[in-house]
Amino acid sequence: MFLLRKRSIIIFLISFLIGFFRTPKRQKQATHVDPLFFAGTWYFKDAHNRRHKLEVGPDLKLTIDGNDSSAKVSAVKKYQVSYVDRYGYKLEIRANEARPVKFYDESDNNTYDLNSSLENR
Repeated sequence: MFLLRKRSIIIFLISFLIGFFRTPKRQKQATHVDPLFFAGTWYFKDAHNRRHKLEVGPDLKLTIDGNDSSAKVSAVKKYQVSYVDRYGYKLEIRANEARPVKFYDESDNNTYDLNSSLENR
């Protein structure tokens, strides 16, 4: 009788531990990011006070001054799109709740304010 009780306790403990460790972990819900949020034409002045036109397509294709940047999307977050250009430098478009507001270029380690029109430039 004692052996049967001991065996039942051991089986219970083993099945409990297996169930505990096999329980799937809850994954964070991925936030859906609408690429159209970043799409549009934006303007900025660089460190040398030159004006530039930055365009982001609905497919997140990045064009600077009418030239295809050949940058590949590396990450998309709720308020940020990161690219890697053909030279391996990171380019980022950062946004607030309303629209893209900053452009970061790792090649010159500068962040530029984005404007939606030619004025204020």
